[in-house]
Amino acid sequence: MLQGWAVRATEPIPQGTFVCEYVGEVVKDDETMRNAESESKSGCSYLLDIASHIDRERVKTLGTTAYMIDATRYGNVSRFINHSCSPNLSVRLVLVESKDCQLAHVGLFATQDIVVGEELSFDYRWKLQSGDGCPCHCGAQNCRGRVY
Repeated sequence: MLQGWAVRATEPIPQGTFVCEYVGEVVKDDETMRNAESESKSGCSYLLDIASHIDRERVKTLGTTAYMIDATRYGNVSRFINHSCSPNLSVRLVLVESKDCQLAHVGLFATQDIVVGEELSFDYRWKLQSGDGCPCHCGAQNCRGRVY
């Protein structure tokens, strides 16, 4: 389903291929709330909650501070990749400079073969909040109806 602006494949991408890293400022969760006010005014949010992508079955210990990646002021093409409830990219956390999963680098990998012109998408995995939240317009058969 076309959603307006999108990132599309310019060449075939085989399943399992690293596509890009989600890049931005690593900020503490409490700092994020201050930044969210300015983002809500602009209508854009480029926040990625690292903790929401941690596999709790495999990771038993976490650092005490929650972090997010804020790509509002600094980022790459990854911040323009849309959400889908049935995405063709998956998020994988990669430990580089720290063993704390909440400080992991975030890589986006193809979950299937992607053809030229196909829109790239990943599941933002925001926790569903009570109330209306943000409606999802991904058009997937398994659409949750909202992003958060």
